[in-house]
Amino acid sequence: MKTFTKVSLVIAGVSLVAGIALTVTGAIINRGKPIHMYYDHGFHIDSEGKVLEMQKTAVDDFKDISIDVPASDIKFIESDEYAVEYRLQASEITCESKDGTLTIVSNRKNFEINLSWFNFNNEDYFVNVYYPKGADFGRVDLDSSAGDVLIENGFDCDILILDLSAGGAKIKHVNGDLDVDMSAGDFDAENCKFGKTVFDLSAGDVDLLNCTIGGGELDMSAGDFDAKALVLTASFDIDMSAGSVDIEFVEGQKIGYDFDLSAGSATINGEKRGDEFTMKDGYDIVLSADMSAGSIDITNK
Repeated sequence: MKTFTKVSLVIAGVSLVAGIALTVTGAIINRGKPIHMYYDHGFHIDSEGKVLEMQKTAVDDFKDISIDVPASDIKFIESDEYAVEYRLQASEITCESKDGTLTIVSNRKNFEINLSWFNFNNEDYFVNVYYPKGADFGRVDLDSSAGDVLIENGFDCDILILDLSAGGAKIKHVNGDLDVDMSAGDFDAENCKFGKTVFDLSAGDVDLLNCTIGGGELDMSAGDFDAKALVLTASFDIDMSAGSVDIEFVEGQKIGYDFDLSAGSATINGEKRGDEFTMKDGYDIVLSADMSAGSIDITNK
């Protein structure tokens, strides 16, 4: 290795270690508050970790929902009115219900970074959306960089879109199409009737209880798919790199199968079918699975 290359690597290594040490020291001195760095006609650092709050406030009725916020939980709560409240760590927040659309957006700067190495104060950041029982929504689009989505009482909608970088989702009694994009976290659904359903997960589990899926696909890098009392009304495709599939269908469903497992085996009603199994001729609904490493266990009586 040339002398110049060696010197460059040493300098780079020292700079990296020094940078980490200074960042940790700054986080400790700042008592764990988020360090907010952004570019706005020059680089700026907000060491106070600016927090914006709005108490529960009634808003105009809305049909569509668009929420795009930094690290925070998003919760839907049944109420006697349409209302919103939030507590967020952000430089600016736009919150309005206009022309039938509720919009809650963090106005990000160019090259914006939030660092939070420690959490001495255990701050909770959240967005709460209040809606009357029986509300029928159109497009519900939820985006959070880190946080959980909780929908306890449910609602009808055209489509529910979840884009979560780090965090999970727990939903009940939601009816509509579903599009889930999660980098790391679990998805749990109970008593839901989904139309076309798309799951795209890098790492996490999907657990369904007493749910309907109107066809679609699951693309998962690492995790498990577990469904109990599942109703499948159209073909569904599973593509998994590493994990397992365990499905118990509601009795009486006519389902075809097309399985290709590189390392693992398929079991249907307790009978092993090997790593490749096809039984789809004459079936309108087919469950397909392409798995690199893992097993699939189906109960369908």
